[in-house]
Amino acid sequence: MPPFALAGTIAVYAVLSILLLSLNLFSLWRWWVKAAAIIITAACVIGAYAAITYMIGWPSFTALPQRFNLVATRIVEPDRITGAPGHVYLWVEELNENYVPVTAPRGYEMPYSAHLADDTQDAQTKINSGQKVLGQSGGSQQAADGTKAGVGKPGDEQGQMGGNIGSGTQATGQSAEAEIVPDGAQLTFSDMPAVTLPDKALILPNGQ
Repeated sequence: MPPFALAGTIAVYAVLSILLLSLNLFSLWRWWVKAAAIIITAACVIGAYAAITYMIGWPSFTALPQRFNLVATRIVEPDRITGAPGHVYLWVEELNENYVPVTAPRGYEMPYSAHLADDTQDAQTKINSGQKVLGQSGGSQQAADGTKAGVGKPGDEQGQMGGNIGSGTQATGQSAEAEIVPDGAQLTFSDMPAVTLPDKALILPNGQ
């Protein structure tokens, strides 16, 4: 968070505290009005804190971009001793239709599942080897080769969910195994296709 944003947030909380204190000490309003003011102020502070956490580096719980470059991952498995649920963290850059990043990298948190963890680990292995990984979110999203993401050959147990990204039989650009995410959409990982460059005639003056 930029310093001015942090200073502004602290100033807002200070003003609210001063107004609330003056209301309770010097006003002649009824006690229930003062109590309501305290409750409303406390609710606003809690709501503001929940919103600010999305601005200071905490992973977002919002939906993933429909098309993104997978920058890095982290898998936290469930802890059977403490009962803490596992999570899968994805650091991604949103891509446009030409597979060019259009946003700064942002972290996303997803509930842990064995399938998602396996797919994410395979994708991270590709990243570690210097390859780029394309992620797609959305049940109707098309894969990089034009086929529907997550659709395989009938009767093929793995094919029904797409091929494994870490498999040696995985073709370049072919859809990887799909994972059902909380909003009901499908999440797939595949090899990043080549960047589509604009026509030079649209850039050079007079079509030169």
